[in-house]
Amino acid sequence: MNAGLAPLADAVEADLLDLPAEEAFEAAYAAWWLPLAMDAEPCLRGFTHWAHEDAIKRFRALDGAAAGMAAGQVMARINHGLPARDQVPRKSELGVLRHQLGLTRPSLPIRALIAEMPESFARLAPCVLMSPLSVAQYLPPGQAAFDLVIFDEASQITTWDAIGAIARGRQAVIVGDPKQLPPTNFFGRSDDGDEDLPEMERDLASILDEVASAGVPTQQLNWHYRSRDESLIAFSNWHYYGGRLVTFPSPDPGAGAVRLHRIKGTYGRGRGRTNEAEARAVVQLAVERLAAWAALPEEERPTLGVITFNVQQQELILDLLDEERRRNPDLEWFFEDAREEPVIVKNLENIQGDERDVMLFSVTFGPDAAGKLSMAFGALNSEGGERRLNVAVTRARAELHVFASLEASQIDLSRTRATGVAHLKAFLDFAARGPEALPAQDEGSLGPVENGFEAAVMAALEAKGWEVRPQIGVSGFRIDLGIVHPDRAGAYLAGVECDGASYHSSATARDRDKIRQAVLENLGWTILRVWSTEWFRSPAPVIGRLHDALSARLAEDRAAAAEDAAEEPAEELLDWEDAAPDPGPADSLPALPAPEVLEGTDQRGRLHALFQRFAAAEPRDGHGEIRRPGRAAGAGSEFPVGAG
Repeated sequence: MNAGLAPLADAVEADLLDLPAEEAFEAAYAAWWLPLAMDAEPCLRGFTHWAHEDAIKRFRALDGAAAGMAAGQVMARINHGLPARDQVPRKSELGVLRHQLGLTRPSLPIRALIAEMPESFARLAPCVLMSPLSVAQYLPPGQAAFDLVIFDEASQITTWDAIGAIARGRQAVIVGDPKQLPPTNFFGRSDDGDEDLPEMERDLASILDEVASAGVPTQQLNWHYRSRDESLIAFSNWHYYGGRLVTFPSPDPGAGAVRLHRIKGTYGRGRGRTNEAEARAVVQLAVERLAAWAALPEEERPTLGVITFNVQQQELILDLLDEERRRNPDLEWFFEDAREEPVIVKNLENIQGDERDVMLFSVTFGPDAAGKLSMAFGALNSEGGERRLNVAVTRARAELHVFASLEASQIDLSRTRATGVAHLKAFLDFAARGPEALPAQDEGSLGPVENGFEAAVMAALEAKGWEVRPQIGVSGFRIDLGIVHPDRAGAYLAGVECDGASYHSSATARDRDKIRQAVLENLGWTILRVWSTEWFRSPAPVIGRLHDALSARLAEDRAAAAEDAAEEPAEELLDWEDAAPDPGPADSLPALPAPEVLEGTDQRGRLHALFQRFAAAEPRDGHGEIRRPGRAAGAGSEFPVGAG
């Protein structure tokens, strides 16, 4: 009686409790204590959801305005008051440049011209984009040091190529992924003498590996933005990144972002090293997609790319695409150089750095004409072959279509020790079965809610008739509650975020209140928020507002679906699953003319482009694309010479 528990004892004796006595006591005590505690704290006492959400809205607007002003501020700071061209004295650094630009055939090479402008060069080009080879070729000794040197795709830059550029800067930032391609050296010497050196003195594969082993401070970038569906990065996240990448769930996880097309093809081992059935299947799907996209407004057309295991399959697909382009001129728009992302067809060695909305991946290898399957898979069998596979399977933003003439069960790991081959077997299994093929994956929900707050919100939504699943996602970031779409199995109508531990653990307000939600909304999510302070004070109005918002969202979605259904349905794409396309006669394939180096611009053109407030000084002859005669720009394969 003295403890004030008489009402509880009476309720227990009368069997009036819906909960165990201990839980009922805790709930009653919290209901009594919470209003007093909230009233004692000014911030909690004055909290209203509309005021807080308005503050977030204003913060996002101000952050966006600051980002928009940043480019102008940078340009203002690097504008060093350059004189007009007709006001430049003849005997001055800029006068030398003006004289060279006026000549039909400039008399000074670029390196000598830059040497004549030790003070003006940095004013003309405060930021330059150059490969390590270009730095050595064009910048003379003694050139003023750059404030900052940044290496991108550093996993593909050898140490000896990078040292010269590093020496020309006061600071350096080395950016790269150690799980992606090492430098490719097709024609380098194999007897470099490293075998006689102690292990600690041998050169590592890239400048990225060198600086990492040297103890240079490292910053990991863990947020993954490219993939619009977690399944596109799930395989690599598990096998290469230890599950540490923060990925974002899709509101429609059943859309099939990764799809395996089984082709009854044969690999021409020793006879062209191609798989014609796969090539034709890839081209037909590509042409069907491009033809369908041609009916869309230009700004809404997705982008497409093709990846092959070897150069021979790449060339075959390019030839087949050329045939289709001749038949259908409407496809040319997708291959134009003027486009930011034209159609590409590349192999494992030169696909790094590229990405497209839809990628078609031709595995190429498979049983030969005699039905024999070798465990030789080209570059995958070499050391670091798994890096090439990692690059290949992570180039897609929205869809990855895998064309294979073999199944995972056909790869016998007892016949090879190559890590790349083992990972290919695992990837084919993943493409066939989906995320369940990965050990730590489930079906989209990772167990119970994290706390009682989320449990209460979930129970209240279920009482309103909504189907709710907690903890949506497969990585470190998850949506607290997913509202299942009542009309589409496997899809989510909206996500509900509670301001619990994950919300407060964000490093900055920008991450918490802008970037994360912007990424989710860009993926198609509708995000609704529940603030704990308001919920604890009065949950009924909060759940009523959530119910109304979800009902309105459902009505909008149903109206949009009805409008789409009223339109004429698009032609269904050919399903290549378990099908073998007609390869046609072998002599129907076009001949493969010898490659030819595309000549670059002349020296005058390069000079003019360089010093008209530009940022690139890249040699073109022998260092750009290698294209065959007659091929439209943008469709040819690219074979980069040098690193950078």
